[in-house]
Amino acid sequence: MVGISRMALPVIGILLAPLLAEVLPARASTGALLSLFVLGDIFTILFWRRHGSWRYLVRLFPPAIVGMVVGYFTMGRINDQQLCYIMGAIVIVMLGVNVYREYIIGIETPLPTSWWFASIAGFPAGATTMVASAGGPVIMSYLLSMRLLKKLFIGTCAWFFFVLNWIKVLFSLSLGLISGPSLLFHAVLSGGLSLVP
Repeated sequence: MVGISRMALPVIGILLAPLLAEVLPARASTGALLSLFVLGDIFTILFWRRHGSWRYLVRLFPPAIVGMVVGYFTMGRINDQQLCYIMGAIVIVMLGVNVYREYIIGIETPLPTSWWFASIAGFPAGATTMVASAGGPVIMSYLLSMRLLKKLFIGTCAWFFFVLNWIKVLFSLSLGLISGPSLLFHAVLSGGLSLVP
């Protein structure tokens, strides 16, 4: 699922954190999932690196990083059970955003293209990717509203999460979500990812 979400269908990523939290403690699952995302991002960038649009990325990065900082402080103050509830709420809200976008206002309805709309999209994407690795639907909705061509859309998503996930590694190390003992387990998970063609 990580391989598919990184290479073609970013929205699948919203299911990964809750699924992994079913078999691991919630906080540990975010670190394990991040290691998979980073490896997946490397392959994705190698394939789609020429197709990103920096015009949109420079608008999204500042509010997304602010959102990640908020997510970082949130993660530092909650336990596994609270994180499970937050993950569940984020998934429900993100699915609601998709339903609202596709079925209520319609996918063809034009959305604002100014810098402030990028801030509205970037902040929750950064916060939710830090807490539940679920920023994909927000960024997808934003980039779809910009009417990007398929390759440009996938490449821009790839660059956005490649940069954010490396920043997230620093935050996760600080929070203890990635540690020396956990890296062996992450390597085992990454071995499974390498089987994705």
